[in-house]
Amino acid sequence: MCPHCGKNAPIVHRGLAAYCTACGRERLPLAGTSVDLAGKPSRVGGVVAGVLGWLVLIGGTAVALLLGLIAAALFPGSIAGLAIGLPIGFIAVALGVLLLVSGRKLSRSGEKASRDAQARAIFSLASHRRRPLTAQEVGAALDLPAPEADALLTELAKERPDEVGVEIGERGEILYTFPRISGQTGVRFPRPSLRIDPRDGASVPAARLDDDEELEEAGVSRPSPRREHLR
Repeated sequence: MCPHCGKNAPIVHRGLAAYCTACGRERLPLAGTSVDLAGKPSRVGGVVAGVLGWLVLIGGTAVALLLGLIAAALFPGSIAGLAIGLPIGFIAVALGVLLLVSGRKLSRSGEKASRDAQARAIFSLASHRRRPLTAQEVGAALDLPAPEADALLTELAKERPDEVGVEIGERGEILYTFPRISGQTGVRFPRPSLRIDPRDGASVPAARLDDDEELEEAGVSRPSPRREHLR
């Protein structure tokens, strides 16, 4: 729990200092889950297990083959080569595959833990600011490059459409909304500044055309500027 903003937000390390991903203020280094350290031990363990798996698989198979050939040369016409090489090869393959599978599971577990911590940080940031967020803001809070933050937000929007939405800002920027936090829902596009007047085909401000439509509904008509000019 951050003592400054009161959010149960993960922290991010920058150098030796740790900062709250919600409010950005400094916190104790071990005060919470770190978005840059979450899942890292599992990912490192997965890489190590994968490397060992390939070494055991390739090295053990080579040793089994070599011992089998030596036994076959020493005892020609017998099954000594198969009796020695096959068990060693079977054990090497079994251990190698087991290490490879375990390494992949560890890597996936580490990636999931890292992603869960990042998602918690994003929702904490949205809860603190209570407005749509951009990828640049999320990247700065989580210490991620903007493209990586944008990919993370897009993935969250696809997986959790009820919790994360996308809208286009007034300047054309992509904003990510959080309906359950700020109450903003849906995909919103900016209203064009000009629209075509169906009466004479002229381009007029959208607000002006909306006013004319309201007047027509009330039974009052306003002549268009082009018609007045023709008169």
